Amino acid sequence: RTMAPIISNPELFRKTFSRRESAQDDFGLKVNNYFTGRLKLKKPRRVSHYRQDFIDVIFKRHHLAAIASMMLAFFFLVGVGFLLDNKYFEMPAAASILIFFALMIAFMGALTYFLQSWSLLAAIAILWGMNVLFKNDIIDPRNKAYGLNYNNVEERPAYNKAALQQLCSPGAIEKDREHMLGILESWKNKQTEARPKMIFINVSGGGLRSAAFTMNALQQMDSISGGNLMKHTFLISGASGGMLAAAYYRELYRRHLEDSSLDIHNKAYTDNIAGDLLNPVFSSMIARDLFAPGQKFTVGPYRYVKDRGYAFEKKLSANTNGLLNIQLKDVAADEATARIPLIIFNAVIKSDGRKLVIGTQPMRFMMKPYSQRADSAYSPDAIDFGSLFARQEPLNLRLLTALRMNATFPYVLPNVWLPSMPVADVMDAGLRDNYGQETTLRFIDNFREWIQQNTSGVIILQLRDRLNDNWQQPFETHSLGDMVITPATMLQHNWYKLQDYFQADQFSYFKSGMDSTLNKITIMYYPEKEDKTAALNFHLSAREKRDVVQSFYHPYNVKAMQQIANWLSPTAPVTAGPVVPR
Repeated sequence: RTMAPIISNPELFRKTFSRRESAQDDFGLKVNNYFTGRLKLKKPRRVSHYRQDFIDVIFKRHHLAAIASMMLAFFFLVGVGFLLDNKYFEMPAAASILIFFALMIAFMGALTYFLQSWSLLAAIAILWGMNVLFKNDIIDPRNKAYGLNYNNVEERPAYNKAALQQLCSPGAIEKDREHMLGILESWKNKQTEARPKMIFINVSGGGLRSAAFTMNALQQMDSISGGNLMKHTFLISGASGGMLAAAYYRELYRRHLEDSSLDIHNKAYTDNIAGDLLNPVFSSMIARDLFAPGQKFTVGPYRYVKDRGYAFEKKLSANTNGLLNIQLKDVAADEATARIPLIIFNAVIKSDGRKLVIGTQPMRFMMKPYSQRADSAYSPDAIDFGSLFARQEPLNLRLLTALRMNATFPYVLPNVWLPSMPVADVMDAGLRDNYGQETTLRFIDNFREWIQQNTSGVIILQLRDRLNDNWQQPFETHSLGDMVITPATMLQHNWYKLQDYFQADQFSYFKSGMDSTLNKITIMYYPEKEDKTAALNFHLSAREKRDVVQSFYHPYNVKAMQQIANWLSPTAPVTAGPVVPR
């Protein structure tokens, strides 16, 4: 406000500098007082008696000092990138974002200062050069699925209509169905009833909010049912944060079968899965992805680049005491014998929206709706991961990586690219099925006859981090800006509601064909205060964690627990307070 009128008016500019010698002291942003290094308030002294060439030298030295400071900051961040495996070098997410913008300003400022009018051309040349290096495979910032073999380039599967149709041919589908029928028989043989209840657990996405809610809910319900919940559960599916907790609890259950002294209902496990994941991801994004991208680690014989995907997995493994740091092959035998529930990890292929179905067992029957399995006119809308990448050692995939592929929120975590021809990269399962119900209903549809003949009914247990009747007043258009922005924001805002509407309709049609043998029970996160809902991200405050855990005892959820307890353990009491030891 002070400088602009003077600079823009040459006559006023000359007049200002032709006045008394001290005029320069009043030019620009006038400083009347300043703080010293000891935080004492002092008045600035005049500098009009200094010669102009002396002042110019001081300014040049300040420029050099600023450049040196930026170089030191750059090398410091590179050093932090190499030391980031040590938790003491993690930065808060907000600090990482501020550092990123500060470095962007420094980079653009340096280009402008040194190259002046050539700076824009230089920026375009840098981007073009990096693109050329990427196209020629000299640099490759893409994230890979840890454990897969990317070296056998000649054996990469084709990703096209003909190849996918061949993959899910009627003979291949029937072969995988026969295999799954054997697992279903093994599950039935482990039950005590002649016709037991079969449970399918669906968990919603929602970051650590959903993870904490799901973990606490599974612990409570398994305790209330006398440990019968996991025994009766055949399949777990879902998205994002809910799957982090579901996989963790299933692994605890697997370890409990080997060591009965392990208390899987301990409250500490809910605290573990709710541990922060945000800070290491953003720290790695700045210190590793941008400034120290050359570091690598090994999984078996293969090497992969350390990036924010690696940081996410490492922190999740540390939070869960290393229990999830296993590969799919480590649980394949237990799933094949129905010793533990099956888990299907989903992801969405970015290029065409198809679902990637990741599991330890062959499941080509999941690639098409059951009614279209023999119709070659319909392309599959899902891909069986293990069958497509049969020559890339799919069972060597880390469980942590499968979870991350299932929870790849755009930009926060890197998309995982898969070794197909052409390359397919995947993102969050919540983009297509945030609740896991689509996967569950397709599985049931494939084995409807067996289920009706061998069970007394199916219970779909849905654990979700948002209300299924979340009524909100529609956004109103109050300005021209709203008219421009609203169409895009409405799609994002209503994405999960659209899935709710579709899946409610889907379940209604499906239930009409199975009568009373299909039941659905929903347990939901009810925030204590509607305006203080726990945030949807990879960090929970202590207040948010308490709110998420306590919401399990909402009257609606207590009523749902009573239904489950009556089906699985009729003598078990259900109260409105905690059942798990606190």
